[in-house]
Amino acid sequence: MSIFKLSSPSKRIVLSLMEEAGAINYEAMMDGILTCSSSPLGLITDKCDFTKGLAFKCESRDIIDESFTIAAFKKSVCRNYANILKLEFTKEDNTFIVEARAYDDGIAIRLIVPGQGEALVLDEANYFTIPENSMEFYAQKHIFSYEDHYNPIPKCELYQNPLAFPTLLNTGHNLWALYAEAAAFGDFGGSNLISKKESPRKLKLSKSPDFIEPIKVKYPIITPFRVILIGSLNDIVCSNTLESLNPPSIVEDQSFIKAGVSAWSWMTENKSTRNTKRIYEYVDFAAEMGFTYYVADGGWPGHVDIPGLVKYAESKNVKIWIWEHSADMRDFKIADEKMKLWSSWGVVGLKIDFFESDKPDRIEQYTMLAELGAKYKLMLNFHGATKPSGESRTWPHVLTREAVMGGEYLQNFSSYLPGGPDATHHCTLPFTRNAVGPMDFTPVLYNSYLTGTTDCHQTALGVIFLSYIQHIGESLENVLKNPARPFLSRLPASWDDGILLEGYPANFVTMARRKGENWFIGGICARRPRNSELDFSFLGEGEYTATLYRDDMSDMRPFDAAIGAMPKANKEICDWIDAQRQRPAAHQHDMHLTKVETFKVCKNTKLTVPLCVNGGFAMYLQK
Repeated sequence: MSIFKLSSPSKRIVLSLMEEAGAINYEAMMDGILTCSSSPLGLITDKCDFTKGLAFKCESRDIIDESFTIAAFKKSVCRNYANILKLEFTKEDNTFIVEARAYDDGIAIRLIVPGQGEALVLDEANYFTIPENSMEFYAQKHIFSYEDHYNPIPKCELYQNPLAFPTLLNTGHNLWALYAEAAAFGDFGGSNLISKKESPRKLKLSKSPDFIEPIKVKYPIITPFRVILIGSLNDIVCSNTLESLNPPSIVEDQSFIKAGVSAWSWMTENKSTRNTKRIYEYVDFAAEMGFTYYVADGGWPGHVDIPGLVKYAESKNVKIWIWEHSADMRDFKIADEKMKLWSSWGVVGLKIDFFESDKPDRIEQYTMLAELGAKYKLMLNFHGATKPSGESRTWPHVLTREAVMGGEYLQNFSSYLPGGPDATHHCTLPFTRNAVGPMDFTPVLYNSYLTGTTDCHQTALGVIFLSYIQHIGESLENVLKNPARPFLSRLPASWDDGILLEGYPANFVTMARRKGENWFIGGICARRPRNSELDFSFLGEGEYTATLYRDDMSDMRPFDAAIGAMPKANKEICDWIDAQRQRPAAHQHDMHLTKVETFKVCKNTKLTVPLCVNGGFAMYLQK
């Protein structure tokens, strides 16, 4: 056996590539802990089977260290810093290259077959193998819209369904691994993971289930990067490795790309897109809140004068996005004509919906639309779409995409997926779906739907969930009367820095994000009440004025809150409960109650914030 080792710049992550009897396997470790057990690598084309009979020819090593920026992102500067290993093999008259990269927060591998002309890929025999002694494995069933719950799945059951990227593994050693793909363009389409009953932990790359025939490719054949992000949960949520693995931006003049918060009436009143008066009221609302955008969603064609709406919105310093169905944008000539027309109207962005497939031609449509968007200086939002794979670097004007079970499911969209998003779902997404790119969840719902969460929990989602156009799902009347209105008026949609202060999938999340000198913090919990212990050591020097929006627990009893959140029960309370004919149920609490507090903090401050069941808090720190 020949073993080729590639270490990350910090030396903590080690990727081992093993060649034995003409077959290639790999494994990944961090600090000596397996994050992926020995797994095959290979490709089968109509010209050659590259899974066996390979003869090693040579190796080369390199280092990449560069910085880049993305016009709308979770940090102001990204670093692409990795060690690179290329192994070249031969079989008959063919060359087969394995390219591997090791970052301080993960590894990436892609396969390359040089040549000219065209070929058919019959199978991509690449795998992720879950270590035997690892703990929870969070995944969702692969469906075309990627709108499902992430749940921990017993390893013995993994073979039952195709699984969507990304998936999250708890190694059991305070170390996590996120299996993902990067630079999933064109020929190969999007991938999912499948396994067999006899080896359920051995997850194989699989193409879109609605694509039956072989994949037609042009030489050189280059697979997407198969990626494992590795480290703490903070390392995973703050990583820009997926973006680093994507090509540089196709947009030369990025001045038209502006992250922002958007008013959005469709969530709570989806007929409003045919009601001109109501649309104009939402533009006024956006202006009053200081939001950047209003989105005229499905239903506007033939009912709303968009050029007139754009002109009115401009007088209010608000910009207009419009919706379109992807089926009406699959022909290049038609898509070009429409984008040219809409751009001439002064529209700044398009929400393009219902792609709902990972087939190569559908993935190629994203590229076509992204290129046309850049041509006409239009920002884009892909809905009913595949998950992102780090394309924000290449397409910075694609501010977000859906690929998530978001707030829309509270409208009882589906009997197939009952219940919609809940607090547990919210507490899992930052470490799974949102870790691989922006997601249009449409957060912040107060009174329009029963969310099962507190108002403060909903407000916090605007900070925790990343979307570089952040659609506020609630109606204008309910936002304007909510105590958290000032917080939402200040809310950015892109950030200069961020840090996970605390978190565990499906249980709790507290994120701090910085814009300029000021910080925004969002904290949420699921299933149980808890006390969030905040350490402000991440702050710079000096004092900050903190405005805290937290669950108001004034109508609760000591038994309803986490230990220490409220004074202990006295005899009067216990006697009152004992006197009831039926003991009153716990947690009969008004989920809309919000307590607003203002105080000073600095980097030495420690603070405990109590949260209700499915509760939360939002905090603004002004330097």
